[in-house]
Amino acid sequence: MEAPSLQVVDSHVHVWDPDLLDYAWLADTSGLNRPFLPRDLPHTPENTRAAVFVQANCRDDQALKEVDWVSGLRTVWPQLAGIVAFAPISKGDAVEQDLDQLLERPLVRGVRQLFQDRDESFMLHQDTLAGARRVAASGLVFDACIRSGQMAPLAEFARRVPGLVIVLDHMGKPPIASGELTAWRNGMQELARCGNVAVKISGAGAEADPDRALSPQALPFIQETLDLFGADRCMVGSDFPVSLTRPDAYLDWITTVEQAVAGASEGERRSVAQETAVRVYRLEAAAEQVSPHEEKD
Repeated sequence: MEAPSLQVVDSHVHVWDPDLLDYAWLADTSGLNRPFLPRDLPHTPENTRAAVFVQANCRDDQALKEVDWVSGLRTVWPQLAGIVAFAPISKGDAVEQDLDQLLERPLVRGVRQLFQDRDESFMLHQDTLAGARRVAASGLVFDACIRSGQMAPLAEFARRVPGLVIVLDHMGKPPIASGELTAWRNGMQELARCGNVAVKISGAGAEADPDRALSPQALPFIQETLDLFGADRCMVGSDFPVSLTRPDAYLDWITTVEQAVAGASEGERRSVAQETAVRVYRLEAAAEQVSPHEEKD
């Protein structure tokens, strides 16, 4: 595959150190159960303009420690421009205290509490909705990580909190390995009708057949996502290291996205590659607020 010409804002990156924080889920993923640090990232100035760290599901009570640790990595990770931190929105109005603490950390631009594998009653519970309204009032973005079968309740969640900017992670985790588009497409159509929802073109590697080339499996889903949401509501992400662990796989992923936008205008290409992420997460503002001397240890 040819080297990509797109320079991107990587909107979905993880780093972690199991010796520093507790990640219970890593116990079942031997290939990932080790430190992944900025030095392991495939980002270079030639391919990645900036990056957004997304919370890596450490123990809930370590959320602030994770934010402070990642913020302190900026001296060795200059492309770090924003953080999506954990926040327990299911606490309802009480999440305001968590949000106040997060807002003291200038790189925090959004929050996430995993909806993946939660049932509709959790997502649409009055406390979860109240917490989501607190997030909206704070000006932070909410990352929604679901599986493809959860799109209908997420669309209802989006309708009930219209002031909340929601970013759908990983295209809703479609069934890429099987190539079954219909049910996933129907769910994405419903989400696309919610004007407060944007989407990350990311995470395909984790849903694909590892024994086949990723690009031909993923392209139909990327193109459907672009058609439904439009370039100004789509952003590219790597989901490193969960979906992509090697530098060549990262470059291949950018090339795949570049192929998907080959027929788009230059403005649309810029939106998918960089501008949607910069606008949604207010990355320029985040970068201006933090200098190396202001980072937390």
